[in-house]
Amino acid sequence: MTVEYVEKVYNRYSSVYDLIFGKVFNSGRERAPQLLDLSPGTRLLEVGVGTGLAIPLLPRNINITGVDLSQKMLNQARKRMDDLEIQNVQLLKMDATKLMFPDNSFDRVLAAYFISTVPDPVGVISEMKRVCAPGGYLVFLNHFRYNVPIVGTLEKHLSPLFYRIGFRTDLDVNELMKEAGLVIETLEKIDFLGHWRAVRCVNPG
Repeated sequence: MTVEYVEKVYNRYSSVYDLIFGKVFNSGRERAPQLLDLSPGTRLLEVGVGTGLAIPLLPRNINITGVDLSQKMLNQARKRMDDLEIQNVQLLKMDATKLMFPDNSFDRVLAAYFISTVPDPVGVISEMKRVCAPGGYLVFLNHFRYNVPIVGTLEKHLSPLFYRIGFRTDLDVNELMKEAGLVIETLEKIDFLGHWRAVRCVNPG
């Protein structure tokens, strides 16, 4: 799975993404503002902003920057912002492995249902850390490999198949965060099976 392939897949999904991935993942998006611990003036970066589904759930008195690799997904996000008259958002086309921001540019960084769609998740998290101020929160909403051995093994073997449709099923949350140099502060289930989880880490700086 390459960056170019991911861009192509999500350009193709853009017109139906909300229908497929909207309501079913809302519980995680609704939890995100509390985990981010936002206050007026907070500088928030959302990597993999997609069609902007999480943004209407965030306060209007913070400064939001959303980046995505897919221009067509960003077009849908811009339409959503216009329709809802949300004006505290800047949307940019950008590769999350090469974020074009100076170090410590943001107080909080969110990756909602995104980290399993990229070819190099550790590289993306490293960039998220770089642009997040020391002591800032990095919050991930994502599918992580199930901790029941039989199911986890099945997910690992199925992952190459899921690559073809734009995401992977084999990420181990503890191994991933350790490799990225992060310590998990909170880890919550956001679906009743526990496949989808909300993770908060503090940037050590």
